[in-house]
Amino acid sequence: MSARRRLGLALLLLVLSVLLVFLFSRTTAVDLGAQNQVMLDVRELEKLDAEWNANIWRARIGLDTGARALDSTLPRMQELERKLGVSLSMTRDAATARAYVRMQAALQEKQRLVGLFKGGNALLRESLAVLPPLITQMKTELTGIEGALAPSRTVLALDGALNALLADILRFNLVPDAALGARIENSLGTVLVQKAAFSPAIGESIDTLVLHTRVVLRQRPLENSLEAAIARTATADAVDRLSRQFNREFDEVLLQKQRYRLWLFAYSGVLLLLLVAGAARLLRAFRLLDVANRRLQKANDTLEQRVRERTVELEAQSAKLEQLAHHDGLTGLVNYAYLSRLLEHALIRAGRRDDTVVVMFFDLDGFKAVNDTHGHGIGDLVLQEVARRVRARLRKEDVLARLGGDEFVVMFEQVNAPEAARRIAQLTLDAIGSIDEAGGKPITISASIGISSAHGQAGAARGAAALLADADAAMYAAKQAGKSGYTVSARAQWPDMQFDKTVAR
Repeated sequence: MSARRRLGLALLLLVLSVLLVFLFSRTTAVDLGAQNQVMLDVRELEKLDAEWNANIWRARIGLDTGARALDSTLPRMQELERKLGVSLSMTRDAATARAYVRMQAALQEKQRLVGLFKGGNALLRESLAVLPPLITQMKTELTGIEGALAPSRTVLALDGALNALLADILRFNLVPDAALGARIENSLGTVLVQKAAFSPAIGESIDTLVLHTRVVLRQRPLENSLEAAIARTATADAVDRLSRQFNREFDEVLLQKQRYRLWLFAYSGVLLLLLVAGAARLLRAFRLLDVANRRLQKANDTLEQRVRERTVELEAQSAKLEQLAHHDGLTGLVNYAYLSRLLEHALIRAGRRDDTVVVMFFDLDGFKAVNDTHGHGIGDLVLQEVARRVRARLRKEDVLARLGGDEFVVMFEQVNAPEAARRIAQLTLDAIGSIDEAGGKPITISASIGISSAHGQAGAARGAAALLADADAAMYAAKQAGKSGYTVSARAQWPDMQFDKTVAR
């Protein structure tokens, strides 16, 4: 063979080899582990955003007023946001970058709005905590020497204005209304008119009352507008849009890899035909190429196995994230976010069937003393035992949820008489009161229970948040009445009957 022919053959073999290496590299260039991690990061960001929304709602209804709780998810969310920004290098479509920029802007705007909400919420919660005991104290003083020293007509006028003011403030906190706000201002005017007839101490209380009432009048509409603005940021939609865009990009990359594999197989077939038709002197080259093909097939089989293993791992992690998103890690009970969803669905069913949904909100009495005396480890055992014993006394279809700390909620449907709700409350009190030791330590605990209910379409229109708020308020009434008992909310709805607020011991 001439030198020119050998050179041509060498160049041909070089070109064929380079093309083979190129196709092989294109079939193994996809980092599935990195892609899976990106999708896990997006799902975690969705979960943290949902938890952030739950924290905002808890601050809204006064379950958790700490600023730290509102910001607890932010460091991890910002870290995930940065990681997703780095992951944009794995994509080629500008639409993914645009989706990321929109998500980033939505999260930044939401963080700004939550910062405004946080400051206003602290002022509002403080005023709502001060007003009821302040009014109660003033009414008590009016029955004493203050009432004896002032004209009876003035005392009665101030007492009536205080009663109207407290009721209107509580209603305004639930549903801020301009007419109701004007009525509150009128009541304040009445109170201020009577100020001169009383002692300086009563005058100072009136000034404090006016100050905190006007904080409520100012902050409640502002907080509602901030909540609406936070909802309009639509961060969940922005994260979901980015997730879909990443999925589309990664699917396209996998599809391209499959095309390269087909081209690689077709190209390998052509090489085999050329080698079979070649001269005996190319036999050794044919054998080497056959070995390369077997290695390639093994690499492809290994890659498919990795894809299957990654898929199984991703499904397991997704199931774990789903469990964590819906249940409390300590007791295994339903958490607040999932309870809200179940309660909304139950109210819809009750509206369709003209049925009743009952919510029982209870808080442990004496639990802080257990933690202080025996430590949080024993406290966790107590919470688990409370969950176990109360759950054992409920029906299979009833829902028991832990909201956090020592607060629990029971939701049950198709309980159409107040007596049934009271019986379940008593069973719950008995179950909790029967716990006398945990981890070998003697303990004494009880519970204060608030009960509320929603019936039919009217109950469905009230919504889950209002129903929980009524039960929460009834629970605090039970605590104020001496603890270790239950109170039925005056706003509870029952079919075809009237039911007054009651407290049981």
